[in-house]
Amino acid sequence: MRVNSVEDLCTLISSKITWGRGEDPQQLTADTPLLEMGLLDSLAIMEIVSALDKEHGLALPDGEVVAANFRTPKALWTLIENLPAGAAK
Repeated sequence: MRVNSVEDLCTLISSKITWGRGEDPQQLTADTPLLEMGLLDSLAIMEIVSALDKEHGLALPDGEVVAANFRTPKALWTLIENLPAGAAK
């Protein structure tokens, strides 16, 4: 799977979230408030960063792995779209 859209990114993020017992995995949208809803913790964020790098060839600069870029899938997608041309392997 390539990450070609914010919808693809939502699918990737959803696969890295540890849903609570008895909690139904939700369909994420571009505007889902990931941090506000407590859906992401530091481990999930690092798994997303790792998956983007290893599976999709998108290396996020360390300085960009900050809470503001993980507030919503759309925020992370904006970062990905604005990566310098050399960031994609």
